[in-house]
Parts: sequence; C-alpha cells; structure tokens
Amino acid sequence: MNQKEIKRLLNKFNAGKCTDEELQLLQQLMHNLDTDAEADDKIKALKQPLWERIEKQTIDKGNVRRLNTAWLKVAAAVLVAVCAGLLYSKLAQHKPEQLVYQVITAPKGSMKQVMLPDSTTVQLNAGTSIKFPVTFSAAKREVTLINGEAFFDVKHDASKPFLVHTAKITTQVLGTSFNIKFYKELPDIQVFVNSGKVEVHDQKHTLGFYMPQQQLTYNKHDQSFTRQQVAGDHSLSWMHDELILDNVSFKEITVYLQNRYSVNFKYAGKRLSQQHYSVRFSNKLNISQVLDILQFIDGRKYKLKGDTVNIK
Repeated sequence: MNQKEIKRLLNKFNAGKCTDEELQLLQQLMHNLDTDAEADDKIKALKQPLWERIEKQTIDKGNVRRLNTAWLKVAAAVLVAVCAGLLYSKLAQHKPEQLVYQVITAPKGSMKQVMLPDSTTVQLNAGTSIKFPVTFSAAKREVTLINGEAFFDVKHDASKPFLVHTAKITTQVLGTSFNIKFYKELPDIQVFVNSGKVEVHDQKHTLGFYMPQQQLTYNKHDQSFTRQQVAGDHSLSWMHDELILDNVSFKEITVYLQNRYSVNFKYAGKRLSQQHYSVRFSNKLNISQVLDILQFIDGRKYKLKGDTVNIK
C-alpha cells in the first residue's frame, strides 16, 4: 500500500464510509504505528481517539456512524496529513527488496569479461552464463553461475559479503580472486582460490575455508568433496595461451572443446571412454588440429563435418 492509498483510506474513514475489510486493514496499520520511533508524543496523542473510534466501528458493525466531534475532525485531518507518511514508511521498512536481474552469456567460441555493479570483474569462459542483479542489495552481493566456468576478481567490501551460487554449493568471500567450474554435464563442481580466502558450504554443511592454490572438488551426486593443492597456471590456463587438463575424463575434454570451438561431438554408437587423460592444447590451434591430437592419443577416428565431430 502506497502513501496515496493510505491517505484515501483515512479520508474514507473520517467520512464514515469504510467497509469492514477496510476497518480491519486500518486497525493493522495503526498497530504498526504503535512501535514507530518516528511518531512523537503529539501524533500518538492524536492517534488515540481515532484508534478508539476504529475499535468502536469494528465492534459495532451494524451501526457505523460518523462522529461529529469537532476536535476529533481536526485530529483525523492531522493524522491524514502526517500519519499517512509514517504508516507508509513503516510498511516500506518491512517490504522485501525488489531486485531486477540480468543474465550474461559468453557465446560458444569466445570469452567475455563482465563488470558487476560493485566493480567486481568476472571473466567468462566460452559458453558460460551468470545471473546477477542490476543493483546489489543493501546486505550482500549475490551472483549465480548458471553453467560454465568463471574467474571472479572480487572488489573488497567488508560490509557486504560476495556470494556465488552454483547448484548445491555457495562460495562466499569479502574480496579475493577465485575460479569456479560448474558444467551441468559433469559430475563435479570445482572452486580454485587464486588469492585471499574463501568459504564454501552446501545446503547442510560448511565445506571449509580455502587458501591460495587450494582447490575444492565437490561431487554433485553424493555430496562428497576433496581438498587439494594445485598449480594456478593449470586451473586458470583457459584464460591464457594454453589449455591444460590434468587427469580428466574424456567427457570433460569434449565439454571444453564444444564450448571453445562451438562444435558437437557424436559418438556413432560408441560409449564414452572411461579412461582419464592429461592434455595440453595451445589456444591458437584450430579444431582440426586439436582433433588430430586427440586421434593420436586414443586411437579413435575423428571426422569433422560442418559443426559436428563424429567419433568412430
């Protein structure tokens, strides 16, 4: 209810024309004003006869009359002019913040850098999407990594924690830099800390604090997790000249390549290899050169037709 509507309700009451529902609403509004620190003694004194009149009209529903006391008319007029604003202010304090969100996506085949409302910068890997409000709330800064991989360089603000939500886990910091990998096609979420300290928790537990060069690997299916020390040039290689993948499944390799080169892998009746690989690809290679390397590594044949890679 806005201030104009509150004034209309008070005026209607002063004319003796409120319905039962409107009287009940006005009762609730007056209750709200009881604890308002901004209402001085004079206003509270003016409120008392109006409150008694509301109570009388609410109890005597069959005989709602206009009270002809001149002093009460003055009191009601002052309340319309002054208390409407206080009532509106009181309601506004309890109204949830209405945040407007936007979604930014780095298209397949290219990366994108995004600046958030607090000047935090986010580097999005190809095919990555994030969601965040146009303006952060007064209490915290929240971002959702919808899918993909992103590097966050968070602007320090001790009064507003920065949170990144990824499926079942949340990463919280004040000001630091870290990388999150969350692909819906893969079983794990990985959080790598580049600088500062981050806290990670899932829906039930705190998964600990992580320091520079530490990485959390969280399994989305069984909620298990591990902590390990890793080299930063490996975890952040996707932003630089060479993509380094250590001991990863063939599925993870294909997810990276599908997003980086905007292609699709088709397995021609073959099951995905359960073998794990450690590979390095120069980011300057084209897709045909990358497929030649993969063909040499695992012995299968890769044939590129349009944007589809057939594996036999």
